[in-house]
Amino acid sequence: MNIQAFAMPLAAYFNPLAYGRFEGLDRAAWFVTRLFFDVKFLSIFSTLFGASLILAGEGAQASRRLRWLVVLGLVHGYALFVGDILFTYGVVGLVVVRARRWSVARQVRTGLTLIASTAFVHLFLGATYDLLPAWARAEVARTVSAEDVATQLEVFRAGWVAQLPARASLCFSNHVFGTLLESGWQAGGCMLLGMAAVRTRFFEGDTRFHREGPAAFAIGLAATSAGMTVGLGASFTPRAWLFAQALHLFGSVGIAFGWVVAIVALSRARWASRLSMPVASLGRVAFSAYILQSVAGMFVFGGQGLGLFGTWGRARLLAAPLAFWLVEVALAVAWTSRFRFGPLEALWRGLYRGDFSLGGVDRASGSAAG
Repeated sequence: MNIQAFAMPLAAYFNPLAYGRFEGLDRAAWFVTRLFFDVKFLSIFSTLFGASLILAGEGAQASRRLRWLVVLGLVHGYALFVGDILFTYGVVGLVVVRARRWSVARQVRTGLTLIASTAFVHLFLGATYDLLPAWARAEVARTVSAEDVATQLEVFRAGWVAQLPARASLCFSNHVFGTLLESGWQAGGCMLLGMAAVRTRFFEGDTRFHREGPAAFAIGLAATSAGMTVGLGASFTPRAWLFAQALHLFGSVGIAFGWVVAIVALSRARWASRLSMPVASLGRVAFSAYILQSVAGMFVFGGQGLGLFGTWGRARLLAAPLAFWLVEVALAVAWTSRFRFGPLEALWRGLYRGDFSLGGVDRASGSAAG
């Protein structure tokens, strides 16, 4: 999903009619990404981050870990990628981390409430759109309309320095309005579910809730499809987009849950073990891989690199990340055969723990040597 934000004006991410072709394979690619991926895998990532809040331990070190993530998110957002999520994870994590000792039932109940609140916020904004302050209506309109398309095409085809003012404006909007109105609530709720999932061994498949995966997936598909129909039917006017996004966010929960159940079941299959090990290597360097994607996106599409901003259709933007993912898996396997931590994992770990070691691996035994 992030490649769309690197390659096209921001409104095209939320409104397929704002920019680019919307027919043939490009139209099909939008339906596939919107239906199966958008927000769903971000929800899974947020859930895993919540699991890490349990696994990383307690005390002052855990808080330092999150505060440094806020700093790294600010650098990433303003320098590389306006859609940065690290800042939101750090800020929300500092609040949610206090819930580690809650009962599982309370974590699940509060998590689902926060996720539902995200959809209800959009429903409320849509219902009261005409009563909103002018600046709020302008912010929503800016998100989905084509008014800034020409400016963004010119700016992001220029050099990095020329991009900074526009990048700062978009990043500020994402970090502040995005966190307050959508991603913060969604992330916080998913983090709480991730905490509960670790404590109930959900990721190991030891729970009766796995049986509900197919039904949840089907309900999620229905709600998300309804949201897409609402948006397209009204040509993604600001009010229609708010209603469509509410349905989309609601549906994303079920689809994400279905994805997790399927992935857990696959990981437990004996025949899949050889496939899962390389992916596990990439998981060990996920932070470095995330930033590498941003560097690659800036180089390929920005004016400081190949300058291809606004030139790729959605079908190509769907295929390219899959190919790049295979490259990242290969790099991760090579790296983790020598080091325990990725380079940016080591930096982050060093900032909050004072230990910048990459953690060498003993190739004979495969164990950490440092």
